[in-house]
Amino acid sequence: MSEDRSNDPKLKTPRCYFPPDLAAHFGLLFIVLPIAMLSHWLFPLLSRLKRTGDPTIVWMALALGAIGVALLFAARLPLYRQRRFFVFGPRELDERHRRLYRWAYRVVGTSVFLLVLLLLILR
Repeated sequence: MSEDRSNDPKLKTPRCYFPPDLAAHFGLLFIVLPIAMLSHWLFPLLSRLKRTGDPTIVWMALALGAIGVALLFAARLPLYRQRRFFVFGPRELDERHRRLYRWAYRVVGTSVFLLVLLLLILR
């Protein structure tokens, strides 16, 4: 007696299968290429900062920090409206505000990274 295995979801192969080793190779391109482009843009600014005292990166870091704080305020606004000021983390937020919360911390993290980089360079 033969069994019909066409309805078993474990035995079906997905329609679009992407091999994990190929994903790792392409993932390197999507990580290394943006970092290389960013460093190509950032290193001349850093060397110019050391020579002439150009405050471009300081203003960029401060602007990113202000944008990040504004995004964080906008993400937590539903909690503030409920008068819940001491709730930590994004678990109480809906999905839209969670994404905004994550973006806020990414922007603030970039700002902090730039400021720490400036501290290390100017020492």
